[in-house]
Amino acid sequence: MLGRLEAKYRAFREPPRPPVTTPAPPIVEAPPPPKQINWELRSQAELVDHIVGHYHAGVRRDLPRLLAAARGASPRVPEGLTEALETIGHELEGHMAKEERVLFPALRTGQRGGAVDMPIRMMEREHEGHDDLLAQIRAATNDLTLPSDAPASWQALYEELRAFETALREHVYLEEHVLFARGLGGES
Repeated sequence: MLGRLEAKYRAFREPPRPPVTTPAPPIVEAPPPPKQINWELRSQAELVDHIVGHYHAGVRRDLPRLLAAARGASPRVPEGLTEALETIGHELEGHMAKEERVLFPALRTGQRGGAVDMPIRMMEREHEGHDDLLAQIRAATNDLTLPSDAPASWQALYEELRAFETALREHVYLEEHVLFARGLGGES
């Protein structure tokens, strides 16, 4: 008993020892973001390949997943969202097919002016329709704002919708302001 009292007394009289901690991991700087490619300096062929390989492939990959998420979200997603996604999916598939079969082969070889004017104008009109469908998605989702009682499945869906919209707008911008601008004879 005396031994325990002596130990307590010593512990009380000795200065406290610092707690044993594990050293903090070294601060590692994040790598710099990849340099943005200036597509205005790339060839038409490189630009077409990028649009098809990145943006068109992304639409084909992401839209079925978005539709499945909208159809399977519980409780039911906002009214009009699934229909707007189905419509934009159908329209984009037809649009991309026309670009890939008709317009892009001509642009990748450097054709300009009259040979590509009409197809470019048609694609630009279709882009306006895509913008209208994105507006429908935003209207159906209260500008992609989650209701306070939204389930977790909605949160993931809304994040994917934001990413899809951003990618589609980048896609259209690159086509209209670089690829199509060159095709119409202007410099981008």
